[in-house]
Amino acid sequence: MKLNFALLFLLIPSITFSAQLEVGENLLTNFGPEFSDYDNYQPFSMKEHNTYFQLWKSKTRGFSDHYAINIGLLEGKTLKGFKASQDEPADRTCKTHTSSKAKEFLINGYKAITWNSKCVLGELTITSLQLAIIGDDNFYHLRKLWKIPVTNEKVIEWENLLSSTSVCNTTDDKHICPSK
Repeated sequence: MKLNFALLFLLIPSITFSAQLEVGENLLTNFGPEFSDYDNYQPFSMKEHNTYFQLWKSKTRGFSDHYAINIGLLEGKTLKGFKASQDEPADRTCKTHTSSKAKEFLINGYKAITWNSKCVLGELTITSLQLAIIGDDNFYHLRKLWKIPVTNEKVIEWENLLSSTSVCNTTDDKHICPSK
């Protein structure tokens, strides 16, 4: 049985392992002890201005290799507008910036997009994978970022992790949560 993280912005101040889902909306991700790189990261969490941040930074490379989950209020966000807000600073500051076209799809009935980007700043190349989901109650943004050389195999492994992410709602049959 795979362990899932259950995350609920309004009731839980941090991400926890949970065989029991909390009442309401939950973010489920397979980033846990079974994931190959999990032990290489140190977790941090913070709640500020109606936004919850959970970040895992590399124990050896620091913020040059990190994974972040942000959960906040919707506040009129659109998925395309959010992607543009993520791409704009890189368009301004990178020597070259490439951002894939957003792949739009549904995750358990919720609208979502995913994309990847590369930013070249002299000798430094920054690679990122991003997933954004609009829930009924919250906006979810997951990002994996490397400021170090990264193999295609590692990128694919993280793409697979992000693609297995889901949002469910224990109080809404349109967004059914897993029973286990």
